[in-house]
Amino acid sequence: MLDKMSKEVLRFLLEFCKDGSFQVLEYEEIIKSLSSNYNLDREGIMQILKHLNSLEYIIIKYNDDNVVCLSTLPFGRQYIESEEEKKKNILKMKNMARGAFISALFAALIGAFLGTLIYNIIF
Repeated sequence: MLDKMSKEVLRFLLEFCKDGSFQVLEYEEIIKSLSSNYNLDREGIMQILKHLNSLEYIIIKYNDDNVVCLSTLPFGRQYIESEEEKKKNILKMKNMARGAFISALFAALIGAFLGTLIYNIIF
């Protein structure tokens, strides 16, 4: 399980290394790609990259003071795709639950109306 910052960094790396080849990135480039909500410096990015490397989402060939050479692995792409699929499924389930609730409410109102109408006709 990754936190939001790590997911965002992994998404950026997947977009940057589309074909899975090794790419050289500057740490500043990664920092600029993140939203302004995260106050990360080079050390923070290095820790995230090491964590992603240990989970085998990326592979780091070398890292220097200002640059890192890395490549994304298929497991990282699969993780992000499964996260996006989960979000879509959650949205579908919420929409289905809303539809079921509205349908049940409508059916209950119709049943109550028909029950009252039949009761008044019989008695």
